[in-house]
Amino acid sequence: MTERKHPATLRDVAAAAGVDVSTVSRTLQSKGRVGEDTRARILEAAERLNYQSNPIARALKTARSSTILMMVPQIENPIFASAIIGAEAEARAAGYSLLVCYEQSDGPELMTEISRSSLIEGVVVASFDEDGRLRNTMSSTDRPHVILNRHLPGEQNCVAIDTRLAARIGVAHLIENGHRRIGHLAGRLGRFNGEMRRSGWRETMAEAGLDHGDDLVAEAGYSPELVPDAVDRLVARGVTAIHAATLLTAVTAIARLHEIGTSVPGEISVVTMHDDLLARVVYPQVTTVALPSDEMGRVAVRRLLGLIRQDGSGGRSPVLLPPGQLIIRGSVAPPTQD
Repeated sequence: MTERKHPATLRDVAAAAGVDVSTVSRTLQSKGRVGEDTRARILEAAERLNYQSNPIARALKTARSSTILMMVPQIENPIFASAIIGAEAEARAAGYSLLVCYEQSDGPELMTEISRSSLIEGVVVASFDEDGRLRNTMSSTDRPHVILNRHLPGEQNCVAIDTRLAARIGVAHLIENGHRRIGHLAGRLGRFNGEMRRSGWRETMAEAGLDHGDDLVAEAGYSPELVPDAVDRLVARGVTAIHAATLLTAVTAIARLHEIGTSVPGEISVVTMHDDLLARVVYPQVTTVALPSDEMGRVAVRRLLGLIRQDGSGGRSPVLLPPGQLIIRGSVAPPTQD
C-alpha cells in the first residue's frame, strides 16, 4: 500500500466510506439526519485517514474563522508569557485558536491589516504605548477588541491587575523587616502600570512616615539594559532595599548588585511582583508578590468572546484583578545599618 502524500480530504473520506461528499460533510458537522451505520463508517474512515478539517476553507464558507489574535509588546516579559498561556487555554476550551503577534512600533498599521482579514474575529492587545497612541491603534480596527494589562480611560473592555496593591504589599514587607530607606526601581513612568506601582510604593512609604521623594525613584522601564545605571543611582542614594516594578528588572538588579560587590540581602534587599521560574533560578531566590497573569489572559479572552458573540457573557466593565499572596524567599533580610 503506497503511503499517502497529501492530507486527507472530504472526498477521500467519502470514497473510503462509500458515501457521497455531502453526507461526510453533514456527519462531521453534526448537521442533518445520517443513519447510525453510515455515521460509524464515516467516522472510522476519517480517523483511519487522519482527516482534519481545513480551518481556512471553513472560514471561507462560514465567514467565521474561530481565530483570535493576541498582540504583545514583549514576548520575553514573564507577565505576557503567562498571560498568553492562560489566553490560549481559554480560547481552546471555547473552540477558538489563538495567534500571538509581537508588536513594537507598527500597531495602527497592523490593526488596519487585521481589519482587512476575514481570518481574525477579535483582538486582545497589550501595549506599552502612551494613551493617545494606543487609542489610535484601537481606532484602526473594526474588530472586537480587549485591552490587556492596563486600563485606558473611557474604554470599558480592559483587563488588568491591581499592581498598585501589589506594590503596597511588597513595600510593607520591607518596612516590616526594618528598612527605612527604600528605593523604587520604576517601570515606564507616565504609563498605567508604571504609575500604579510607583503610587503603591509612594503611598506605603508616606503612611510609614518615610522619605518617598523623587530622588529615591530610578526609572528603568521594562528594559534590562537600563537597570544597571538605575541601580547604581539608588545605591548612591544610600538605600537598604529596592522595590523593583517587574520581576525581570528585579533579577537584573540582583545581578548588578552582585557585580558591584554588594551582598543581597546582606547589604541591600530586593522585592518585586509576579512569580515565575525566573524568580527561583537566581541567587538569592526573589521575594515577590504573586500576580494572576494567566487568569488575566483567560479573563481577557472570555471578555473578547462575549464581544464576538454579542451576548455580554464576559462582562461590560473594566476588570482589575487583585494580586496574589506575598511569597517570601531569600532576597529580603533586615538591614545591617540604619
